[in-house]
Amino acid sequence: MGGDVLSTVLDPRLPAPFARELAADDNEGFTIALLTVADGGWPHQALISVGEIVALDDVRLRLATWPASTATRNLLATGRATLVAVVDAEVFAVRVEVAPRESGLELQVFDGRVVEARSDTAPYATVESGIRFRLHDPAAVSSRWRATRSALRSLG
Repeated sequence: MGGDVLSTVLDPRLPAPFARELAADDNEGFTIALLTVADGGWPHQALISVGEIVALDDVRLRLATWPASTATRNLLATGRATLVAVVDAEVFAVRVEVAPRESGLELQVFDGRVVEARSDTAPYATVESGIRFRLHDPAAVSSRWRATRSALRSLG
């Protein structure tokens, strides 16, 4: 069984397929698992959408989380996260170092820098999708996403 899954270390930058998914302001359904480390060393998973993250370039990201969330608390404590998403039959895991920044938004904003990227595939199976969601009010949510993403990009 060992060796069946192919885990490939990539250049320390946002993989192009992942970046492509982040580029669309209204990419409904695309979900990223935001993995952090909680108190006691246990993993914590939060789910974010393109409404909470922008790629500034292939190494720098900016993300926004709810101030009272466990993910925010963990990011403030450790300055680290892993972003996991399925794109084009590959599972991408992107490790980022983050630092909080002032934004004037009601959300906690973090500047992130990619420090490692991996791609996982298996020769015996195809990953067809990752976690996906469906919006209850697409128009309202898309409007909020566009506003948040615009604010994240304009922070300089």
